[in-house]
Amino acid sequence: MKSFVIADPRKCIGCGACEITCARANTELSIPEAAKLRAPFNSRVNLVATSEITIPIQCRQCEDAPCAKVCPAEGIIYSDGVVHIRKENCIGCKMCILACPIGAVDILPLDRRLPRAESDTDVPEFYASKCELCSERVEGPACIEICPAKAFTLIDGDVLRDTVRGRRERVVRGCFIFG
Repeated sequence: MKSFVIADPRKCIGCGACEITCARANTELSIPEAAKLRAPFNSRVNLVATSEITIPIQCRQCEDAPCAKVCPAEGIIYSDGVVHIRKENCIGCKMCILACPIGAVDILPLDRRLPRAESDTDVPEFYASKCELCSERVEGPACIEICPAKAFTLIDGDVLRDTVRGRRERVVRGCFIFG
């Protein structure tokens, strides 16, 4: 089973540090370079806020990966317990956005534009973007490291499965004792 990041909405204070550090961890540009170029702010964590609660939303690395299943170009694949974007294969069809059960996939413009057949204007080309557990970072997911409220946790899927199995066994034993 895979690992995934989960956020506790009871701990989240809505500061936005997770979004900022995520965007920073997923760009090759330095902060001054990004500011000078007015590079887009592309966080793979999205804060959803209401008047009563704030919760960060990011990919849960679904084992059945509905986003990968609907991708007609193998632009999203499930490998080694992580759902990966293959930017070079993504055709920007946006099917993954529709398929994601938690709304964790975004679509971002590429630096190049495609010629539009019907007119003289160019059309932006897009690719999918989502949390990939900061797989390029040795330290692990940046959101976990930066969160001042410790709202993020990296969940080991195997440990979770074993915990659930143990709880189910205790419930079943309890039913035989009391039932």
